[in-house]
Amino acid sequence: MRNADEEPPDAVLLAALRAGDLDAGGALFRRHAEPLRRTAAAWAKQPAERDDLVAETFARVLAVVYAGGGPVDDLRPYLVVTLRNLVSRWSRQRSRVELCETVPETPSSGADELALHRSNEKLVWSAYCTLPGRWRTVLWRTEAEGDTPTEAAPLLGLTPNSVSALAMRAREGLRQAYLQVQVPDAEEPVCREPRRRMGAWVRGALSPRRASAVADHVAGCGSCRTVASGLDEANRELPGSAARLTG
Repeated sequence: MRNADEEPPDAVLLAALRAGDLDAGGALFRRHAEPLRRTAAAWAKQPAERDDLVAETFARVLAVVYAGGGPVDDLRPYLVVTLRNLVSRWSRQRSRVELCETVPETPSSGADELALHRSNEKLVWSAYCTLPGRWRTVLWRTEAEGDTPTEAAPLLGLTPNSVSALAMRAREGLRQAYLQVQVPDAEEPVCREPRRRMGAWVRGALSPRRASAVADHVAGCGSCRTVASGLDEANRELPGSAARLTG
């Protein structure tokens, strides 16, 4: 069996598959399965779920190619788009809140790079999932779907001004959650409570009493000081990263 790197380029394999050569589909799977599995890890925590997503994605795309359609020279962008559409559909079935459809419907030459190199996407996803349901809904409608407060108001049962206020709180909540999911579990019991509040503390969102307690602990704890320093750096990058669901 040839190494995936020794296989012909995508254009040759796609043409062969379209002509009925099923071995070409296997070669395409060997080439693209692992990068696609890494992409799937942004949303599916369980290895089995990632494998299901990858298998279903390949089944759909290669079936289209075998039937004479689909891409002709570069397979991976189509795989990424199909994967994200699947994630979106499965998420709707679970929670009726669309979470993941962030790639344009038509693949572009940058779709693969977008999927594979945004290292913070998994953190944003994890942070988003910790938010209250109404915050997730308002963020999705206003940030991902681009609804105005007036358009989102009937869905949320609020006035447009209230939607704007809710979205503001939700965006700040996402920023705090984005930081918090980066906090490692504490090995020492005394560190657990300060670390539980560290994301909000770095954002200046704690009451003076609680902020003082966290600050005092960080000042005397080397490991927590290291964590806080890393969060402070991540916080400075927030306007261009976790501030928006779509990156």
